[in-house]
Amino acid sequence: MDKVVIAEVFDFVTFHVCKALLDKGIEVRGVQIEAEENEEILMEKKLEIGRNSNFTEVKLEEILMEYRQNEAIILSVYDLYMRYKENLLRNECRISKFIHEDFQGQFVMLVPSKILTNGMESDAKADIIDFINRIKKMNVTIQILYLPTIYGPWQPDTFLFQQSILKGMDMGKGLRRLREQTNDALFIEDAVESILETIEKKIPGNYLLQSGKKDQWDLCAEFLGIKKPITDHSAEERVEEEIISLTVKSSIPISEALTKQMDHTRRLNR
Repeated sequence: MDKVVIAEVFDFVTFHVCKALLDKGIEVRGVQIEAEENEEILMEKKLEIGRNSNFTEVKLEEILMEYRQNEAIILSVYDLYMRYKENLLRNECRISKFIHEDFQGQFVMLVPSKILTNGMESDAKADIIDFINRIKKMNVTIQILYLPTIYGPWQPDTFLFQQSILKGMDMGKGLRRLREQTNDALFIEDAVESILETIEKKIPGNYLLQSGKKDQWDLCAEFLGIKKPITDHSAEERVEEEIISLTVKSSIPISEALTKQMDHTRRLNR
């Protein structure tokens, strides 16, 4: 993997993936099709990676005009879902045109693992499944990585953890609806390391990233003083699908990881 294109590069998980790739010296072309709602956050992210000579921000049209040899494409449906933007995957929308028949390389899709349960809203699930099925009909090497709750610096306020942190700073706005899966959680740095390891192997298939630990989300919530919502159904049985489970190694304790997120949030909002 010499070069990578990342769609919605300034979203949560994709931004961390981009930084990790740049740290490895890999060339990244980033596309932000749907603008970040918070302009200040967007500028902070651009400043963080914009000086790296291996990073180029480009328009969607430039990607469609030129797919480069040995260039992988990464799209985070996970981030779109957590931003309530999964409708952008519909056939008539711009993101659905991000990949077409001329592309013959490696396509990596990050998807919320909640779709493997009965807990996801039917409209959102239909949009995501329809998009996945359209991509599968193309002549591309596809890796689908299913992610549980991901937490850490830059987590959006559509997650309960970040809402709790902001509420402690008297800045919380409240959730529109609980979307994250509450039966597992991964620290962003650990998740990204596992994501990159899987991408680099270039073996097509479906992969579920998990902590391998019991009640990991609950332990995170307990540290933040959050009671587990009783309306969440994400722990119900998965639909049948051939999936390879990957246990993600934990690099630091939950308390240290969440403290990183809290400190980062305070710095952004001081």
